[in-house]
Amino acid sequence: MAGELGQQTVELGSVVRRAAEESYLALRELVEKSQAESEGKGAYGGGRQRSDSEKKIDLLKFIARTRQRMLRLHVLAKWCQQVPLVQYCQQLGSTLSSHETCFTQTADSLFFMHEGLQQARAPTFDVPSALEIMLTGSYQRLPRCIEDIGSQNKLSPAEEKHALQKLDTSVRYKLLVTPRPKEVSKVSVTDGIAVFHIDGECKVLLTLGYRGNLDLWRILHMELLVGEKSGPVKLEERRRFTLGDDIERRMAVSENPFSVLYAILHEFSIQLAMNTVIRQARVLCQGRWKEAIRCELITDSTSGQTGNAALMQLALDGELDLSGAGLKLNYWLDGKSSVPAESDLSPFIKIEAGQDMQIKCQHSSFILDPLTDKEATLSLDLCCIDVEKLILKAIACNRHTRLLDIQRQLCKNVQISQSPEDVILKRDVNVAKAPHKCRK
Repeated sequence: MAGELGQQTVELGSVVRRAAEESYLALRELVEKSQAESEGKGAYGGGRQRSDSEKKIDLLKFIARTRQRMLRLHVLAKWCQQVPLVQYCQQLGSTLSSHETCFTQTADSLFFMHEGLQQARAPTFDVPSALEIMLTGSYQRLPRCIEDIGSQNKLSPAEEKHALQKLDTSVRYKLLVTPRPKEVSKVSVTDGIAVFHIDGECKVLLTLGYRGNLDLWRILHMELLVGEKSGPVKLEERRRFTLGDDIERRMAVSENPFSVLYAILHEFSIQLAMNTVIRQARVLCQGRWKEAIRCELITDSTSGQTGNAALMQLALDGELDLSGAGLKLNYWLDGKSSVPAESDLSPFIKIEAGQDMQIKCQHSSFILDPLTDKEATLSLDLCCIDVEKLILKAIACNRHTRLLDIQRQLCKNVQISQSPEDVILKRDVNVAKAPHKCRK
């Protein structure tokens, strides 16, 4: 007999047996109590004996309790005969409930499927017209009125001038109410086209009308200014279109679109510049600077310890992410190829993009600029990246600093004096600043 959820099941025979035992024990207790009272009177004579009326009342209470218990057992036995029917009804109820859930889910699925079919249905193609155009190269059933309308699509010069003036006003207003990053050096507007200049990085042509919305910006053209002596780095048309589309989508959902524009193009320009620096350094290591410098690629995975040529090749092939990467250039090597990079004490230049996404060039030691006798500042011109020129400047500054150290050491030595026969090396500062003018 299955009980309710959370209750234990008990066999009907166990219940009947327990009821019979309890009735028998109660009757036995009643009889023994009566016998004890009778024996106590004859033996002691001092105890109170119940009357016949009280004994009859106890007997009637026992009979009533036993009768009520047996009646409940009878009702329970009658109910147990209908348990299979109750279980069957419960199973039917659960089955119907599951069917109702399935029907509800099916109705919901059909509703969403109907909406999807409205969009996924195949269009009714005009096959006869397509065959006519494919075979004859023309379409004879085109209405003549369409030809008349097509000739009126072009605006007149006056209408075109008026439209450009309105667009120019809208662009200037949007530029005034939209905040711009301070890194945007120059902004100009001509015929409804805004030109953004970011020094050393890029130039962008913008206008209004992204996807037909005159409140959103649209990119017309992007020109990268990052380059080498041979000219700016060329960007594939497909990659340029993908980059511009991504920037347009992000600008459309941003409250500060120009900040999004600058952030993406600045990060892209820095990565492109680092790629150019690594490529130039690799060419120098394989060319005439082969025995004079050593290049090490610094990444998060290598922790700046060993920049192998394999890592540099991966970076140039595009298989290694250059975000957060840097380059370490050692010069004035001791000529021993067996010396590990960790124990090499030769001076080096570290080129990397900092947390502010600006390329920084740091020297391993303090060096002085021979032209100003102040601390030398090493930097790269993103419009004309030249790693060899940077190395030459570092060598000149380091050489000047070491010569000054030698001079101070010699001045401290009182035993060394200058004679008229000594050779004195002098350097013309004007020649150092502009050597090409003096050669002329």
